[in-house]
Amino acid sequence: MPEPSDSTDADLEAAGAAASPPSPAAEPPAPAVFTFPNRVLFGAGARRSLAAELERLGVARPLLVTDPGLVACGLAGEVAGLVDSAAIFSGVHANPTEDDVLRGLECYGEARCDGLIGLGGGSAIDAAKAIRLLATHPGRLADYDLTAGGSARITADLPPMAALPTTAGTGTEAGRGTLIQLPQTGRKTIALSPHLLPSVAICDPELTLGLPPGLTAATGMDALSHCVESYLSTTVHPICDGIAVEGLRYVFRGLEEAVRDGSNLGARSAMMTGALLGGISFHKGLGVVHSLSHALGGEGRAHHGALNAILLPHALRFNRPAAEPRIAELATRVGLGRGGDEAGHLITLVQLALASLPLPRRLGDLEADGLERRRIPHYARLAMLDHCHRTNPRPCTLADMEGLLDRAW
Repeated sequence: MPEPSDSTDADLEAAGAAASPPSPAAEPPAPAVFTFPNRVLFGAGARRSLAAELERLGVARPLLVTDPGLVACGLAGEVAGLVDSAAIFSGVHANPTEDDVLRGLECYGEARCDGLIGLGGGSAIDAAKAIRLLATHPGRLADYDLTAGGSARITADLPPMAALPTTAGTGTEAGRGTLIQLPQTGRKTIALSPHLLPSVAICDPELTLGLPPGLTAATGMDALSHCVESYLSTTVHPICDGIAVEGLRYVFRGLEEAVRDGSNLGARSAMMTGALLGGISFHKGLGVVHSLSHALGGEGRAHHGALNAILLPHALRFNRPAAEPRIAELATRVGLGRGGDEAGHLITLVQLALASLPLPRRLGDLEADGLERRRIPHYARLAMLDHCHRTNPRPCTLADMEGLLDRAW
């Protein structure tokens, strides 16, 4: 992928199948510790601080929420071994469902847990957030649906939680939401509240070293789409704008090399930084890409990042008439020059990034059961119910959604 000139869910399936626990290093340096918006520990070997962080939070019996692949490869066992008395729930699927969450909640109660560890990609960490919510809040997850006013029902009465991402993409370790497929709504549904921020995010790029090229590419494009969509969203948030730009720079630095050489810790660190910053930036909101990928991902089990990668160039072209200056400004800020077709350059760069990665180029190329072109009107209706397009720079109609899907197919 060309680098701009700059002085810069199935999360689980392949991750678990191909990853292996990182080799012990010779006493890594202490991780960087900072707070924004939640407490973050960042650096190679940061996972070794887990026990101390749980003790600081007063957690004596954590539930480690993860997926079958990370159990099979031994990574879940390695992390569980860092703390005493951890129970393990590994029943999280890609694009997790409410049933996953309820079974995890049952495990939480049976083991008399007092805190949670989310280990994995966005699926596992989001499931841990949802279990955390229902551990102290009555009812079903649909009661906390953002689009139905559920955010007001979420209080600070939540057990502590540590998030340890094993992919560099979703940014949910620094996000306020949990996205779960619910039978009551028939779609991926978000519960959103500042109270859902993990108590601590432990970002250890060594945990991503075993990620295979395809999943590295998909999660990396997820991070890239977060940075681009949040920068273009209609919400005014200059702090998140700056974070989105810096996140995009880190993704451009690390993505191609992380895909080419998964053992390159520098590239993995850049990607984990870009993913974290992307997760922070979308506190500002996202756009039509995510509304469409939420609709498609919940139906066909396609990987969220791969969907975003395919949809992003089409969404940028759709948004260009309404957001040309903003797209051009983002292009300039990541080093794509001035005085020419900056907006076009950014769209081209995203297309080149997708072309250089081991990812499908079109929705029809995805290996996802249940995704069918004839169902585009259904997917478009689901996308219109999703909250993300509300901050898209160009208002979206049902016909717009159908057109975008048709062009991406």
